[in-house]
Amino acid sequence: MAKLKTSKKFSTTFLTGLICFTAGCLTTYYTPKISSMISGAFSIPKISVVMSTYNRDHAIGGAIESILNQTMEDFELIVINDGSTDDTQKILEDYANKDKRLVVIKNERNMGLVAGLNKGLDAAKGKYIARMDDDDKSLPHRLERQFLAMEENPHITVLGGGFGGGTEKKRTGKPQIKDPNEIELNTYFNSGLAHPTIMIRKNFLDKNNIKYDEKYLYAEDCGLYKKILEHGGKISSLEEPVLIFGHVKKVKKPTNYAFTQAESFKKLQKDKLSPFFEAPYEILGAFNGDINRCIMLKEMVKVNKKKKILDQTTVEKRFNKICPKENEDAIFVSHPNWGAFVIYDKAKKNIRRKDVPSEKAKILDQSENHITVKWEKYPKMESFIKDENGFYVYSNKPFNEISDTTTIYNITHPLWSDQIIVLKDQSFYRVNVPEETGKILNETKATLTIKWTKWPAIELFRKDKNNLNFIKELKK
Repeated sequence: MAKLKTSKKFSTTFLTGLICFTAGCLTTYYTPKISSMISGAFSIPKISVVMSTYNRDHAIGGAIESILNQTMEDFELIVINDGSTDDTQKILEDYANKDKRLVVIKNERNMGLVAGLNKGLDAAKGKYIARMDDDDKSLPHRLERQFLAMEENPHITVLGGGFGGGTEKKRTGKPQIKDPNEIELNTYFNSGLAHPTIMIRKNFLDKNNIKYDEKYLYAEDCGLYKKILEHGGKISSLEEPVLIFGHVKKVKKPTNYAFTQAESFKKLQKDKLSPFFEAPYEILGAFNGDINRCIMLKEMVKVNKKKKILDQTTVEKRFNKICPKENEDAIFVSHPNWGAFVIYDKAKKNIRRKDVPSEKAKILDQSENHITVKWEKYPKMESFIKDENGFYVYSNKPFNEISDTTTIYNITHPLWSDQIIVLKDQSFYRVNVPEETGKILNETKATLTIKWTKWPAIELFRKDKNNLNFIKELKK
């Protein structure tokens, strides 16, 4: 009986120990895994990279890999497949199966870029949101460098970066950023920041309920910056490259993409300039030249003194840098080796290149449509003739051989495109190949018939629908 009690006591003790040992082992084994699963399910990445794509199966792989191979690994990559009908979805799923940081959102139909990007903003969990396009490649250190710069500059809301060929060599040391006042002023004349390079503070977007706006289609980035600036945000850019722009050639754009983008930007530009003045449509545009920019800056300098919308010193500095003073004019000169605006000082009778101020010339002779100059650094005199657009085009003829009746035509030939300068005796020569000369045989408002000196054939050129160029008419 004593043995039986001892046996039962031993068995109970043994079973209790075994259960406790097993439970301890299970706890030791599974707790870290369960904890990891819970942590993975609820963890917040430092950065959410947002990309929208549509029928880019030939390009998107390079863009995805450039993000997944970043030196900074704490991020999520959110890709919105906007109703693609090619193999884009399969490619995305293959990458997502290999790397859980890739989150794929599939639209059953194409909703457009703005809608896709707004879905990405809603899904983003990171402290920062980085934009990425499906036909670009981020440099390996991009997220690391931008994250470090944003952490060190808490006053910056949006941070862009350089793009182009770039170098994949990682920069070291403290990231340097550009003056936010300069970048803000740039947004009145162009986008200010390249969209696929930017990183944004998500809490700023959430706090101010800022999203992309369909109103500025294909210029939605400019619309986003406009809202951020209106809410007191600051935008800047890293002084180093972060992106290889357009690594895939011949990427198909939507119909009328360029025209729609240009018109959207003009609409936005007009809206931004409205506190300063009512800008006429003809001076608007991102590529409408420094002369029109100076018209805008002149009004901005004057009005900003009272309204203080921008940093006054920055606006005045830009105006003084690119715009002529009261006794000066800005004229565009087309030279065989360069094309640039020159500043014409009426009082001193000289000109200087705006892009290379050290290159100056003395005006020797001029009339309403011609100018002859002598450059300080070069011995040769040069003559320029004003064309119908008000631009001055290089002429290899001496000034005294050029008449006020001289005209210039834009010619598009199957083998070349150039301008011809027509003299008073109806002889002409090509601007870029002066030895190629000829005679105008007949001229109407719509056509030009010419005969070349070196060749016997007579050629007919007809004006295009925009009345800008004479295009050679080919025999049918």
